Amino acid sequence: MNMVLSSTRFTVRPALTGLLGWQEPLATRIRHRHALPGLVANRLLNVELGLYLLAELLPFAPPQALPDLLNKQGVVYRQRPVWSPRQHRALIQAQTLLAPYRDRTAWYKALDKYATLPQELRTFAVNGRGGWNPEISSYVLRDRLSLFQRALA
Repeated sequence: MNMVLSSTRFTVRPALTGLLGWQEPLATRIRHRHALPGLVANRLLNVELGLYLLAELLPFAPPQALPDLLNKQGVVYRQRPVWSPRQHRALIQAQTLLAPYRDRTAWYKALDKYATLPQELRTFAVNGRGGWNPEISSYVLRDRLSLFQRALA
């Protein structure tokens, strides 16, 4: 939490801006192009960042394994391959950006909501073992992958 000192008292403001900053301006473009309400585009990108992290670090793990990865526990994490320093840094960065998804229930709810979004919005398929959405355009795929790579660098 960020603390802001005012002349008479302390006020607490969540660091939401910093945590969502990696998503802009793509979230705004998605929101306007598809007429999405509120933070739906931001949540879409958060879920996709989690799925991207899984694809990079544990490519054979199911989408439901993200909380175990973020919490560094569970069978999937213990059986992980040897990672490069870049991959370790990506996990550390993701632990900050995706902190709410350390909670298994929150991640499962987010995945369920993600699965209800129109297919042309989703970069990933979440049914079965996951993977790329074959219906997404190559332009959208490149744009999002570039964003995810920068966010986890």
